[in-house]
Amino acid sequence: MSRSIFSSLIFTILILLNFFEPVKAQSNFSFAMGGGIMYYNGDLSDKSYIPPSETIKFFYGADISVMLVDRLDFSARYIKGSVAGDDALSVEKDNKSRNQSFNSKITEVSSTLRLRLFGLRSNKVINPFMMVGLGYFWFNPQAELNGITYDLQPIGTEGQYISGGGYATPYKLKSSSLTLGFGAFFRLADNFALRVEVAPQLTFTDYLDDTSTIYPDSTQLAATPHGSIAVQLSSRRPKGFPNRGRSRGNPNRDDVIITFGASLVYTPPSRNKSHGSKPGVFNQLFKGRKGWWGMTPN
Repeated sequence: MSRSIFSSLIFTILILLNFFEPVKAQSNFSFAMGGGIMYYNGDLSDKSYIPPSETIKFFYGADISVMLVDRLDFSARYIKGSVAGDDALSVEKDNKSRNQSFNSKITEVSSTLRLRLFGLRSNKVINPFMMVGLGYFWFNPQAELNGITYDLQPIGTEGQYISGGGYATPYKLKSSSLTLGFGAFFRLADNFALRVEVAPQLTFTDYLDDTSTIYPDSTQLAATPHGSIAVQLSSRRPKGFPNRGRSRGNPNRDDVIITFGASLVYTPPSRNKSHGSKPGVFNQLFKGRKGWWGMTPN
């Protein structure tokens, strides 16, 4: 997905909004656009919860949400951003000596459920929520050497392209993620709200930073298709290439992406001028039928 697709999505949303009638009842659908900051936690991170400011990047995104029942909504989201890491900024001695760095663009599509503390009819100025989501994202770790930027996955810095070496196989440049977060809606007007959220994303890859397992044998690595470059990017330690098997990363912990975001949410007026029904598409579908999802008949 590209910036042009994102721009087209915004344009389409703005056009659609012109077709809604100015009535007080709200639609079960809403649209949001916004952005924020994102950073990663992984093998090129210190133990601190807050990374160096140089590795904090921006992201932008948009989503479309539908209210399922009062207090619970479902969103389809698209975001675009980047993450980075740099051992030169580390305060930990061994990380600093390792001297690796990377940056990677992130493109993600995801689905999210948000459970609000208060119902929509409460008209609370602040409405906190919890969220859980599943995502799928694309990444591509890169590093700079002598003024040239290289894609790291095709190079095989941990011996992925050494034939018969018993090393890990080449990793994929896409992965799924699990989001567990929280935030709050701040009511601005009848149809507008500001949504602020913190969303750690547990990824199912340990290669956002191209670092996971061990240093390979430098002689075998030099014989791979990108030999000399692979050796230089595999180890940037100032005291020579480490012996085969020395830890380069921690394969037992996958990488994490953390986002802090704010979005302007627009909920169009509803064409249904009835104020007697509960919010949520399930309530509309099952209106008049007995059950928690709809209106109880008299």
